[in-house]
Order: sequence, then structure tokens, then C-alpha cells
Amino acid sequence: MNRLDLTTGLFTHYTATGKKDDIAYYNVHGLLALDNRLFVGMFYNGMDIMDTRTGKVTDRFKVIKDSAEQVIDFVSCIYLTRDSTILVGSAYHGASLLSYNPVTKTFKRVPQIPYNSYTWDIRQDSKGNIWTGSVSRGAYYYHPKTGEQGNIRFGDTVNNTVVNEFAVYSIWEDHKGFLWFATTGGGLIKVGPDKKIVKKFGTKTGLPSNVLYSILEDNSGNLWISSLKGLICFNTITEKIKVYTQANGLLTDQFNYNSAYKHTDGSMYFGSVKGMIAFDPAAFSQPEPSPPTYITGFQINNKDVEPGEPGSPLARSIFYTDTLVLNHDQNNFSIEFAALNYSSPQVTRYKFRMKGMDDGWTYLNTNRKAFFTDLTHGDYEFIVQAESNTGSWLGKERRLFIRIRPPFWKSNIAYLFYILLLAAAVFISTRMYRQNLERKNLRKLQLFEHEKEKEIYQAKIEFFTHITHEIQTPLTLISGPIEWLMRQFGKDPEINKSLTIAEKNTRRLVSLTSQLLDFRKTEANQFSLNFVKTDITALITDVAEGFKQQAEASPVRLELQAPAYNFMAFVDREAFIKICSNLISNALKYAATYASIVIEKVEEKNGYFTIYFNNDGKGIPPEYRQQIFEPFVRVGGDNKPGTGIGLSLARSLTELHNGTLQLLSGERDQVCFELRLPIHQEIEFQLGSWKKTK
Repeated sequence: MNRLDLTTGLFTHYTATGKKDDIAYYNVHGLLALDNRLFVGMFYNGMDIMDTRTGKVTDRFKVIKDSAEQVIDFVSCIYLTRDSTILVGSAYHGASLLSYNPVTKTFKRVPQIPYNSYTWDIRQDSKGNIWTGSVSRGAYYYHPKTGEQGNIRFGDTVNNTVVNEFAVYSIWEDHKGFLWFATTGGGLIKVGPDKKIVKKFGTKTGLPSNVLYSILEDNSGNLWISSLKGLICFNTITEKIKVYTQANGLLTDQFNYNSAYKHTDGSMYFGSVKGMIAFDPAAFSQPEPSPPTYITGFQINNKDVEPGEPGSPLARSIFYTDTLVLNHDQNNFSIEFAALNYSSPQVTRYKFRMKGMDDGWTYLNTNRKAFFTDLTHGDYEFIVQAESNTGSWLGKERRLFIRIRPPFWKSNIAYLFYILLLAAAVFISTRMYRQNLERKNLRKLQLFEHEKEKEIYQAKIEFFTHITHEIQTPLTLISGPIEWLMRQFGKDPEINKSLTIAEKNTRRLVSLTSQLLDFRKTEANQFSLNFVKTDITALITDVAEGFKQQAEASPVRLELQAPAYNFMAFVDREAFIKICSNLISNALKYAATYASIVIEKVEEKNGYFTIYFNNDGKGIPPEYRQQIFEPFVRVGGDNKPGTGIGLSLARSLTELHNGTLQLLSGERDQVCFELRLPIHQEIEFQLGSWKKTK
């Protein structure tokens, strides 16, 4: 035990030497100074009473007991009430609360506090209630005059059982009548005058630790609380917390149990595991000089940026730079800063914000670097400020203006280009829409014209059909007499010549009318075919023979190239003869020197046979190569006689055979038509019977 003389600053030591007049044990837990007496409570050695004038122990109680109670030897605290009652708190071995009678020098247990409740601290509030802090049962209270008593538990209730109850080591009533309880694990607990818990404070609300030891109140109404991790200044009005640690000048961050005292002049004394600290809280209100804050480093993509380097945005040191202009790909950067506080840099903390991104402050206790990633282009202002961790000084703001250029595709020129592009797109879309509308209207017009042409075409066909019907009967009647006249007067050369001309033209007119009627039938889908098994080679040979006389009368040589063997196919004989006759007739008509019919070798597995009709005519212009199969179409400049329906009729009859007729070559001297027909048909007739092959 030590005694401090505030006048001289010297300590007087009192040790346990074993002598009768010295204190009994060095482990002291409770002290009470009353007049010239000092009550000393010790661990497992009861209580001594010392005369402060002589430093000698006058009374010693090795054990403390009520005449009817169990003995106690651990005195944890001693307290003097307003009616001068001395209360002694104890722990272990039947611990309870007792009162001491200095006249009879005897102890009496206070019945309102139960056995084994471990009294760690005693406090009387402004209403006269006596409060005690226990080890695991919260706080007890009683009123000596009214007899009111009770118990407040601070733990959590789970299934009607209180858990997480921590020892109460200090009790304090502030100037507003609120009670504050310091616990070793449960933090700080505020209780109202109505004896109900108001709020709990712990590490989640800003305390450095939930292990608290002692509470004192300064003249400004702030609570000073010793803890396991520093000395806490708690503003009971704003609930703002300041923590003082070794960085602020403390001997250690860990304080001790039941070791706090406030002097009449406002000074405070707290005991720690390494000694005692003393201070005047009023002196902390005086502001300290603030150190300057500087920006000391700048990194882009985690690489330090130096002035003058390729691509560096710094023209000079960042220390002297107020404005930075960055490219769009330099938007990941960090800023390092420091306040030049050489006396206690550990107490310095920083706050910063980036205006333009987030207007809120970010606080840093240990780190001195701010990181920013993926910032969009635009203007920003970085602001950093240093301050004391206790608020005793506030540094001047350091500002850095930062501009991040947009990428090319987000620049003003790019947006102008986008607008022009959008305008062009609108223009092109509008134009395409109009063109599409025009095409639709044109298609409608063409369809209308096509329908009109079709109507005119049908009218023409109807007209020609009617005329043909009207002409065919007189022609038949004319051809009979001509044949009779040729038989009767054919011997006369002059008459025979005239009759031959008449017969030839009559036959041509009959053939023309027959073609017109056949074409009309194909157009109206009224031309029915009977597919019979036919020797194609023999039939082609017969048809070609019919044109030999015509070929011999002209300089054109007609050739037939057929395979060595004949083959059979199902065709309509009359329709097939008309197809071949038209194609041979055209070949002879437009040939210069030769015309040929080529029957390709047939393979049964192919299912088709092919015949080529060739001549060495002057050719067919490209623009007519598809139109020549249309009715009444003739090649321009052609002076050969014809109606223009022969090829159209041949193709129609070919399609009725499920075959194809096409112009393979229309070049000069190489005109070639290909006729391709199936060997078998869906419905076939054979020897008076028919069969369906598919």
C-alpha cells in the first residue's frame, strides 16, 4: 500500500512485514478514509484499521463474521453511507454485505443482500437506495429506511433462464440520477431512476472492450471509465466516446479493479497493472495545435507514379500538385497521405471523401491510403483531413482536384457522331420504309397489270379458240375436195402444182388449229393423257422419218443418234409425238446446216430417259432464253413462219408427263434443247388394262 503526498509528490510505502503494527497482507482490495482512520480490506486476510497519523494498525479483524453467520476473510470493498454507516462488501466463503459498528467493533450482516452474492462494489444513490454489484446475479438494492429492495439482472433471458450475466465491478450515479454499471464482459449498462434498463453499451456501440473496471464523473458530466483496452471518456448526453491509450501517454492500456478516485479539485486517479495515472479532465478541453496534412503518394494500378515518366499525369511531385488530369484507363488509383504529428502519430486518424462520387466521409484509424477503382469519367475533388482520435485537434483539409477524361466513344465528338449516325439511321429507315412502300405499291400495280394481262391473254385464247373452232370445220371440208381434185387432175403439172400448194397450206392450217385447241386444253387442265408402254426409239425414228422429206428439200442435214437397243417407257403417244414434232420442226426451221436428235443411253435405275434436240442456228439471245417457252413469244428479228405456241405447248405436255423441257444452250451454232421424261408414270396402261404404280 502506498500513500501520495499531493504537496510534495512523494510516496510513503506500507508493507506487510508480519509485525503487529503493519498491515496484514499486501493484496489490498478496499480502502476507506474516515477522519484519522483508514479502513483496509484485504484478500483472505480480513480488514485492518490504520491510524493515518502514525501509520500504525490499531485494529485487526483476521476474519469478519456475524455472531450467527459463517466467517469471511476476503474484504472486497468498504463504503460510508450518508448516515455514517460503514458497509463492508466481501467475496468467497459465504460472501455477503455487512455493517461495521466502530463503537462495539462488531459486524452485522445486511439481510437484504443474500449469501454468496459477492459484493464487488457499493454505492448509495440520491434517493437513499444502497446498490451492490454481484459476480453473477446482476445488482441488488435496498432502502435502509423504507425497506424497499430488489434485484436487476443484466443478462439475456433464454427459456426463463438468465444467461450471459457478468460481474458488476463498479456502480455510479450521474448528476441526472441515472445509474451506470461497469461489468467485466457485458460492457456499460445504463439504468434509469425507475430502476429499468435504458441501454447497453459495448464494442458494437464504440467501446474498445466489454471488460470495464471503474467509473468516475468529471465536473462537465462526462464519465471516465477504466477498461481492459484503455481509458474511456463517455459523454452521457451525446453518447460520444473517446478512447485514450498508450499512444496518448498512458502507462498501459489495462487498468485494475476497484482503483479509481476523484479529488475535490476535479483531478482523477486511476490504478493500472503498471502503476497509477493522474489527470485533470478540464485540461483536455483546451485545443492542441493541429499538424499539417500532406498527400505523399499517388499510385495508378498499384504502381507508383513519378513526374516525367511516359504516360505519367504528374508534371511535378504529388506533394505540390493540386490538379490531376487522368486518361479513362487510369481510373484505378490510390492516394497516400500523412499528417506530420511527430509527438504521437499513433493517435492520429484520418477521414477522406471523394466529391463527385460519394459525399460521405470515410474514417481510417491505421491505414493512410485511399483506394478508388473504376471511376467513371468526370470531375472529382479528393479531400483528406487528419484529427486526433480523442478530438483534441483537427487538421486543415488537403484538397486535390482530379479530372478523368472520357474514352473516345464517350467524348463530345463521339456523341456528335452518334447523333449524326442516329439521324442517318432515321433518314435511311424512313427512306427504306418509303421504298418498301413503293415496292409494295409497285407489286400491287404489277399484280394488277398481271391480272389484266391474264384476262387479256384468256380473252385472246378464248377468241383464238372460237375462231379455231369456226375455221376447223371449213378447213376439213376444203381438204376433202382438194384431195379429190389431186386424184382426178393430178396428172396436169400446172393443176398439180396449184393443188399441191393448196393442200400444203390446208394441212398447215389444220395443224395450226389442232395445236391451238391442244394448247387451250393444256391451259385449262382439260388435256388428259393415257400413259401406255411405248418403244421410244422406234417412235422417235418414225417421227424423224416424217421430217426427212422436209430436210431433204432444204440444205439442212437431219441426224438421229439412238442407242443400239430399244427401250420402253410409258408415255401418251399423241402428246409425245406433238412434243417431238415441235422440237424437230424448230430444229429444222432455225438450223443453218444440220439438226440432230440424240437419245441418251438409258439406265433403268435412273428412272428417266433424255433426248437432246440440237441445231447450228444463229442462237437465242439471253433475254429470250426463258421467254421462248411462253405463249405467242417469238425471238425478235425472226422471219421464219410460226405462231409462237409450239414450245409453250411442248413444255405444257412435258409437264403433264411429269418431265422437264429446258434450253441447255442458246449459243450460236450450239442451240440445244433437253427433253427429260420419266420411264414410269403413276397411272400406267398396258394391253387394255391399267395399273397404279405408286
